Amino acid sequence: MPFDTPPSDANERVALPAPVIHRLAGTDLVARGSVNVISIKAIRAWAGDWWSHKRADVWTYVERKLNDHLDRQDLRARISESEFLIAMSHDQGLAAQATSVKILEDVLTHLLGAASVTDLGIRSVIGVEDGAAVCKRVDPRIVLAARARRDSARSPVRIAVDPGDESRRTPVAFTTAGGAALRVDFTLEHVVNLRRNITTAVRIEPMVTHLASGRQASARTLTKLSDRDVAFIDESTLKYASVFARCAQGPNTPELILPASFRTLGTQRGRDLLTGTAGLSLSLLRGGVMIELVDITRGTPAGRLLEVVGLLRALTRGVIARVPPDKEALRVLRDARVAALALDASDLSGEAGKIAMDIMAFGRDARGLAAMTILQGLPAEGYFAAADTAGLTHASLRATYPLSKQAAA
Repeated sequence: MPFDTPPSDANERVALPAPVIHRLAGTDLVARGSVNVISIKAIRAWAGDWWSHKRADVWTYVERKLNDHLDRQDLRARISESEFLIAMSHDQGLAAQATSVKILEDVLTHLLGAASVTDLGIRSVIGVEDGAAVCKRVDPRIVLAARARRDSARSPVRIAVDPGDESRRTPVAFTTAGGAALRVDFTLEHVVNLRRNITTAVRIEPMVTHLASGRQASARTLTKLSDRDVAFIDESTLKYASVFARCAQGPNTPELILPASFRTLGTQRGRDLLTGTAGLSLSLLRGGVMIELVDITRGTPAGRLLEVVGLLRALTRGVIARVPPDKEALRVLRDARVAALALDASDLSGEAGKIAMDIMAFGRDARGLAAMTILQGLPAEGYFAAADTAGLTHASLRATYPLSKQAAA
């Protein structure tokens, strides 16, 4: 695909009809990155002198595709001869852009036979001034790369990341209080919005290996480590996250999910470590970093959890609670106001039928507790369908190796 010419960073203005301005007024749709403009200028150029005869049929087809992909409460309006505005009630950022790209792809493919990346004219509305939308062009390459369910050199969060800077932070090795030698490798998971099939977050996954046996430590094993050992892993995770934090800012990029222990971040020292890590300024944390508390159980004190989540919400984009497949563990989260609940596939065991039942139970029990429900660390794509059936909003595949090792293989 012709990825050689990136879109300009200059803002553009598009006149809006008065009814559209009225519909957008008083909403936060623009601020959330939920409003985009799609252009069918490529079709108009192809039609040439025949455009005046063909445009009504083209508009009808575009409106059909808008109805196919948008919900009833979403705003859609033709704002010029060759431009349509889309405002989505539930999706924002990359998810909203992905829908716009998909609609335009369908239209271009049907009418032109192919959807060249150079014809994917998408602009994000970043403001409304004096009867016009202030727009910034969307780079369709970022949206197309975010469709991938695995990390790669083109992952959106890797924009402007120096591979050498990453390699200096992974792997790390240390000796536990009990004398065991461990190595921590870091890798990235694409957290996919199941409804829109687009990566809306990238999750850091620490993989801990017991050097003497070569075995990867399970999540349950890690909970048995001392507070000092857990804090070392968390500190190393923060340093690794600092490489990607700047590329996870704003509504038009995937957020960065950073796993850390409740034991660590429940202390003032742990929260000071969060805000004091070089490359993780408070503005970057608030702009695009979510904390995943990895060790929430039925024994976690509800009052203390409520306090810690409130403190972390003030420092970051939001808090995710990773929970075991245990209905009782969810009780402590009822008033915690977390942004998401996550179930990790490493906590599921047994036959495929039992795993499917656990996934369905999680979807049922987590309903209403958080806006997002995530099934992460999946061994195969087939489980995405199970997550969708269970009513979960997001899923991710477990990366077997860090990207650097994949490239070397």
